[in-house]
Amino acid sequence: MPKWLRLGPAVGALVLAGGIVTTTLLLSAPRPDATLHPTGAAVDNQLYELVVGGAPRLVIEPSTLRGYGSYLGVEIWSGVNAFDSPCLVAVHRASGNLSEARCAPAPADLIMDVSSSGDGFEGFEGRAGDGIIRFVLRDDTVDAYVYLIPEAG
Repeated sequence: MPKWLRLGPAVGALVLAGGIVTTTLLLSAPRPDATLHPTGAAVDNQLYELVVGGAPRLVIEPSTLRGYGSYLGVEIWSGVNAFDSPCLVAVHRASGNLSEARCAPAPADLIMDVSSSGDGFEGFEGRAGDGIIRFVLRDDTVDAYVYLIPEAG
């Protein structure tokens, strides 16, 4: 029997094993709790004051602000700063506060963590426990991952 015919079962087993490993890795990756899409919302005076006036160090160009709606009590916006870096902004409208803002030069991943306490913001709309929501800008969407520490009791 030729040598290449004897290698057939071994090559098949390697391909099968590679497929199993790839599938396992894809299925075990964390999945976002929500994916936010652009809403087309217009920039209003409160948002302008919070982002442009309240966070001058970010130098976000107001014309680049794009809304993604609210998630668990925080409103999410993206924009581009004067250094051409993408930025994410979390606004808590009820308290009138800028909860968090982050910018990162492309092609770095843009990640922003919003805490469940501070800046007049307490809790994530009925979710018990302290924690964070991690927002990740991905092209035209923002993925949200919720990490909570349950309350003792």
